[in-house]
Amino acid sequence: MKRRLKKKIKIIILLIIITLIGIFSYIIANKINNNEDFEFSKLINEKEKIKYPITKKISLVATGDGLLHNVVYLDAYDKETDTFDFSPQLSMVKDIISNYDIAYYNQETVFGGKLTSRFNCQHNLPGYCSYPYFNSPSEFGDAMVEAGFNLVGLASNHSADCTYASDECITNSYNYWKSKNIIFDGFNEDESKENKYNIGKINDITYGFLAYTNTLNGLDGTVSNIKYKIDIYDEETVKKEVEDLKQKVDVVIVAMHWHKNSAEYETKPTQSNIQIANYLASLGVDIVLGTYSHCLQPFDIIDNTVVFYSLGNFISNQGDLISSIGYKGIVGVLASMDITKTIYEDGTSEIKIDNLGADLTYTYNKNHKNYLVIPFSKMNESYNENYKQIYEEYKNILTSLNQNIKVKEIN
Repeated sequence: MKRRLKKKIKIIILLIIITLIGIFSYIIANKINNNEDFEFSKLINEKEKIKYPITKKISLVATGDGLLHNVVYLDAYDKETDTFDFSPQLSMVKDIISNYDIAYYNQETVFGGKLTSRFNCQHNLPGYCSYPYFNSPSEFGDAMVEAGFNLVGLASNHSADCTYASDECITNSYNYWKSKNIIFDGFNEDESKENKYNIGKINDITYGFLAYTNTLNGLDGTVSNIKYKIDIYDEETVKKEVEDLKQKVDVVIVAMHWHKNSAEYETKPTQSNIQIANYLASLGVDIVLGTYSHCLQPFDIIDNTVVFYSLGNFISNQGDLISSIGYKGIVGVLASMDITKTIYEDGTSEIKIDNLGADLTYTYNKNHKNYLVIPFSKMNESYNENYKQIYEEYKNILTSLNQNIKVKEIN
């Protein structure tokens, strides 16, 4: 009798185990079929809850103009292979850029394609052009993307430079950036101005990007029939686009190529630029990344909006081209910040921009060769014997309106 009883108990236990396995398998299969995430811990303990608030964080670094004077791209040119390699020029910043989730720069000059119909382009390779009307080799973009840049502004005062040679100039540039796995704005494909390439998402934080210019260097007439292709600043348009974007994303970033009455090579923002920055802040823009002056200008915080009035030039020949401006055209910045999203139990969330930092940069060349973007944190006397004084001068410029930014120290 005892043996029979033990056998029955074993059979009952086995049946219970088989039943539990069946129920367990059914629940998993049902969740998978309904595209639900299966969490074992939740099944074991239904009372377990997500702990609020939830914090998500990403990092951003931003720099200024990719301004490709002919000597810059000639330095990258290999005549034997008829190719360009800009990667050596970026070798000292690549390791810094790789540390950030989002890396922005302003592509000042257009990648219009190799246009053989160009004219008034002295001392240039056929198909490309330098100052005053630019058309640049897209291989520079290849090098920047390979270095880690994934957020690009295209609207600048040089946006229409090569349109007089080809109606396809802007389209060629747009299609180039469209082929890259990045976020960009400033050029448009058609009159709808719908750009599917200006919203990104990293670590559950969505960010939207808009880029505007306030001037086309007097070339407005060359794009009179295709003005929709370039994002021109006006308050009504900006208000509509910012408000629309805010409904779709957590963070709104605006690249602003400033007012057409702004002075180039001035280290202070004009009153008109300050007014635009205040207007963007009133619309709820989170970050404003300014360019146009071709030199470094101060950063500020307006309400909760972080504003860099000018990030300066990232790479150019500006210092040699206009010797009277001194170091203004070759000192820029890698401006950094954290974007933090806090999610609360009631479903609301808030965004905070903090941990502001900066690494000043210097564009080096020797007799128009060996162009190199050098962070001041890596500078030494072999590049410029006065680098310590230059650093102090431009550190003071950057922090002249607001000192709540940590500027990286020099060697």
